[in-house]
Amino acid sequence: MSETPLGAFLRARRARLAPSDVGLAAGGRRRTPGLRREEVAARAGISPDYYARLEQGRQRVPTGPVLDGIADALHLADAERAYLHRLAGLRRTRTPGPRPGAERRETVSASTLALLDTLDAAPAFVTGPTFDLLAWNRPAALLMAEPARRPPHERNLLWQVFCCPYGSRGADNHAPERSIGADLVASLRAHHVDRPADRALAELVGRFSAASPAFAALWSQHRAGPPGPGRLHVRHPALDTDVLEYTVLALPEPGRYVFACLAPPGSRARRAFATAPPAPRGGAGSVSR
Repeated sequence: MSETPLGAFLRARRARLAPSDVGLAAGGRRRTPGLRREEVAARAGISPDYYARLEQGRQRVPTGPVLDGIADALHLADAERAYLHRLAGLRRTRTPGPRPGAERRETVSASTLALLDTLDAAPAFVTGPTFDLLAWNRPAALLMAEPARRPPHERNLLWQVFCCPYGSRGADNHAPERSIGADLVASLRAHHVDRPADRALAELVGRFSAASPAFAALWSQHRAGPPGPGRLHVRHPALDTDVLEYTVLALPEPGRYVFACLAPPGSRARRAFATAPPAPRGGAGSVSR
């Protein structure tokens, strides 16, 4: 029987929990990491056979209370709990997803562009649902090696983090927990859960999985949730720091975010960002689209 997205998610989340995480004794050597199916079922208040059918794709859509019990048993965060419900077909949005590449053609609001321009010493950029770069300011153009001059598939934050030499060399960017790479992959899953047959997404995931073992490993974890603030580790010839703090702002449009990075006060990196030349005319002057 072919693997279902719901079954893959449940198995991945079950594998990440040790018996001690839920107050259980290890009970001898285990053939595979994580909790056993019967242990999850017992904690969720359902039969082991019912839970096994869910993982194997042999069970019809479970009820909300059953999913909540499983979420509790697996210690899912709020975003992962919502993702579980959506994977199972509950609370599914009816809003159609964007056409492949559509986010590149959409305009960024004038107010958002003005916000990017006011951050004249901080790299700031706007991303779409698949983390394509929709707009960026002058410091961000310096940080990301002039996106306007790069091929379309490289004008993407995932590429910057997992494939670009400036970002991919920082192993901390790809840590399984609390890293920008883990957050981006989790957000990609969460935003696209309602489009399991999206060919463009499948191609994107396949391309990055082939190019980056780190991306493939994070994708296999089945985490889901929005990106949050953190640290970006870079190896950049024009900067004197390896770490940039960043924050993330969600825009009203679904799947869109503003990322803003901040270099340490008094650093050469901050001076470099403040004196960065205007962005190439591939976009819209000092803010590219």
